[in-house]
Amino acid sequence: MDVYKKAAQQKLRFTTSKGTLTAEQLFDLSLSDLDNLAVSLDSSYEESKGKSFLKKRTTKDATIKLQFDIVFDVLQTKSAEAEVAQEVREAKEYNQKILTVISEKKDDELKGKSIKQLESMLK
Repeated sequence: MDVYKKAAQQKLRFTTSKGTLTAEQLFDLSLSDLDNLAVSLDSSYEESKGKSFLKKRTTKDATIKLQFDIVFDVLQTKSAEAEVAQEVREAKEYNQKILTVISEKKDDELKGKSIKQLESMLK
């Protein structure tokens, strides 16, 4: 079953430094807040399972694991989106630099023309 569907069915909430949040509100957190939450949930999950092969997992363990899976997915999604946004910004900056150089070259070309040539170019 989809982790988000499980979260909705269980009315899962996440205790964060920003308060108690729903799964969809996790997308409003910063990457560092999400990372801190994921680390905290991972530690809680590791502590809860102990080192026994005889003990079965409890419902609490399953809930912590579900919370971790959701937070980790949100973290990966937001991280990928941030990388794409950075690439788009860099491409825009590069294109703007090229357009500036093109404009300067056109200006230099016009400056090299005679007055008669410039007057004939007027519309």
